[in-house]
Amino acid sequence: SCTMSSQGFEDAAEDFVDLKLEIERLLKERLPFTQGESKKLLVNDINRKITSAQSSLDDMQREVERAYVGVRPQLSYKLRTYQTEFGALRRQVEQELKRLQSGGSSNPFDRPDPTRSNVLRNQDAVERTTAAIHRTEILAVETENIGNEITTELGSQRDKLVRTRDLLDQTDSTLDKTRRTILTMGRKAVTNKVLLIVIIVLEVLILGGCFYWKFS
Repeated sequence: SCTMSSQGFEDAAEDFVDLKLEIERLLKERLPFTQGESKKLLVNDINRKITSAQSSLDDMQREVERAYVGVRPQLSYKLRTYQTEFGALRRQVEQELKRLQSGGSSNPFDRPDPTRSNVLRNQDAVERTTAAIHRTEILAVETENIGNEITTELGSQRDKLVRTRDLLDQTDSTLDKTRRTILTMGRKAVTNKVLLIVIIVLEVLILGGCFYWKFS
């Protein structure tokens, strides 16, 4: 169902975000200050988390395919944002792996290169800005969807009000016709009563005349 698919997507997205934050923390806080075998072990751990993050993205993709058509565009947009963030993260990990394989950590006095650190910080700032822009776009899409739903609902309510007004107008017209019919029937009843009284009076006069003529 739509609810289950959306919930499955949100669960996978939460797992992805947690893994992404953990990978970023390891890259910034531990990898630059780890050397030798410890660095290799740390890179392996990061790679495992990268694999898990990819699995979360795959889960989100399946949930998008199963989602109800009404929410699928919104979920697809979120998925593309996560995929963009994941691609940038993978490139950063690959750069660290290349540096490690090239012997960048073989020097016992290995320290983070200030120039490289500045570049990484700038790149990280750009990626955070890009992610913020994507989140803003997602919010805009969600707001637009809500606005469209409200507009649709208002249109539906307007149609109901118009139909109700038409029904009231029709009812008023029917009541007017009924009132005129009742008035007509009332006038005919009064006329019939008058005629009946006239006929009765005439019959009484005729009978009186007959009795008078017979016994006079």
